[in-house]
Amino acid sequence: MDAIHRPSAATMTARPRVVVVGAGAAGLSAARQLGDRYEVVVFDKARGVGGRMATRRLGDATFDHGAQFLTAHDPGYARAVEEWSAAGAVVPWFHGQVGPSGVRDRDGHVRFRGAVSMNAVAKHLAVGLDVRRSTRVRAVSGVGERWQVHLDDDAEVTADAVVLTAPVPQSLEVLAAGATDLTESDARALGAIVYDPCLAVMATMDGPSGLPEPGAVAPDGGAIDWLADNHLKGISDGHGVTVHASAGFSSAHWRDADVEVVEQVMAAARVATGLALPLGEAWSVQRWRYARPTVLHPRPCLVVEGPRPLVLAGDAFGDAKVEGAVRSGAAAASAVRELLAVR
Repeated sequence: MDAIHRPSAATMTARPRVVVVGAGAAGLSAARQLGDRYEVVVFDKARGVGGRMATRRLGDATFDHGAQFLTAHDPGYARAVEEWSAAGAVVPWFHGQVGPSGVRDRDGHVRFRGAVSMNAVAKHLAVGLDVRRSTRVRAVSGVGERWQVHLDDDAEVTADAVVLTAPVPQSLEVLAAGATDLTESDARALGAIVYDPCLAVMATMDGPSGLPEPGAVAPDGGAIDWLADNHLKGISDGHGVTVHASAGFSSAHWRDADVEVVEQVMAAARVATGLALPLGEAWSVQRWRYARPTVLHPRPCLVVEGPRPLVLAGDAFGDAKVEGAVRSGAAAASAVRELLAVR
């Protein structure tokens, strides 16, 4: 990920430091909004950026296996997508909605995909940011007027403000590990957020999948929520499909062995589509435990009550999907600016 760099020691100043936990859409959005005024450091436990804007290669096939596309409804976010498009980071994939037989309502909203992959969109957002990958934040604790961010390697980073953008249950674990207490109101609000899991199967194909252009269907009920042909989508040289199992199936089969998941998911996909879907030699399973927020916090972020600036954000705040996550990150950045301005 050559585009991501850390500022040199010469460029570091005595500006207030903000730590952002999570390099997904919300975290990167918050960091970009804050970088002109503060020293911002982003930590993520993964080897790359993007969170659920995720891409993987198997042989000569490339798979978007998390977020499949993005749309733009809010005017401010639409302007950002226009900038990404001008920069060559995103391109239109199709108009309208996807149903059991492919795209319908072709006069509807544009669905954009990453020009190279969905993960490439995250890489574009991360350019110029100080992103520390493969670095897990295990606890956040208050010390005086500042925060102490404890990393897995026992290193510690002091911050004037913290933005947590991981799935809420993971953020709550980080706060509990640092003995950071929440008010009853905040604990209740965060505890009300609910996520559905998703088992995502990536499978190479021995030839074309047979899916209709532009390469996606969304079966109506059953074990499969989504099936996309990454070759038809325009991101893969080789033939390969991404299949998202439904929340019910994913919950019921969460602990099944990978090979059993692939067999059952692909069998269900064949029934749902009526296609042979000839399985190739390579496949992989991704378990998204917090794939889809189904009960959201009503506001785009939550400012935690307490003596130090702490904000939670992500796609479970205000509106789900990529657009909701980006807007949530921007709202968190605005909240941090206001909190630090009154200190």
